[in-house]
Amino acid sequence: MGQGSGSQLKRLDALIAEYCSPEWQELLKERNTQLTFKKGEHIFSDGQVATHMFMIHRGRVKVVVRQAAGRERIIRIAGDGEVLGHRAIGDKPIYTATVTALSETRVNTIPMPLFLSTLRANNLFCYHFLLYFAEEMRLLDQDMRDLMELDVPQRIAKTLLLNKDIFGFDEKDKRKFAFTVARKDIASIADTTYESVIRTLADLQRQGIIQLVGKEIRLLKRKELEKVMGMP
Repeated sequence: MGQGSGSQLKRLDALIAEYCSPEWQELLKERNTQLTFKKGEHIFSDGQVATHMFMIHRGRVKVVVRQAAGRERIIRIAGDGEVLGHRAIGDKPIYTATVTALSETRVNTIPMPLFLSTLRANNLFCYHFLLYFAEEMRLLDQDMRDLMELDVPQRIAKTLLLNKDIFGFDEKDKRKFAFTVARKDIASIADTTYESVIRTLADLQRQGIIQLVGKEIRLLKRKELEKVMGMP
């Protein structure tokens, strides 16, 4: 279920600005290239050689992994400022997931060899990037425990809170999600069926917790949604 509702991982650009020397900051800026991907396009795919690190400048993506018997599942959704491709770091850098744009998405790219050199040359940056990586892994472990312990409505409620945490609210309508993840993607994140998502959303609307506006969702009672998920 991605980062877990309520979590806030520090942006990679903030780590670079705070912990890299000015010379390395300038080099990273010079070697950065911006690319734009349309909705549905892959930024990179599982099994590809990891040639670059990516940071979302503006946009929304989903991170999909292959599981047993060819099944696919979304393990993360990500928005502005978030880093992609870092799990490929290693002796044989290979992307271990497929990242797909959920809307038009612009990314900054850094060549992987340059990023690795930056880690080696900037000890504080390397240390804080390691903390970033460890926190992300901790949150993913928590998500796996939630899949085993939470029932289907609780997992869907958690996914809606995650949607809100990652993408925020619309600037004009402070209760409407700025971007609502598709129903089939909610099902994938919550590890359930499309039909269960439809039923649960309808039930949450009947309770006055959310409002369905076409494909979009308005969150009317966050505290009540948190109670559904099992939060105090």
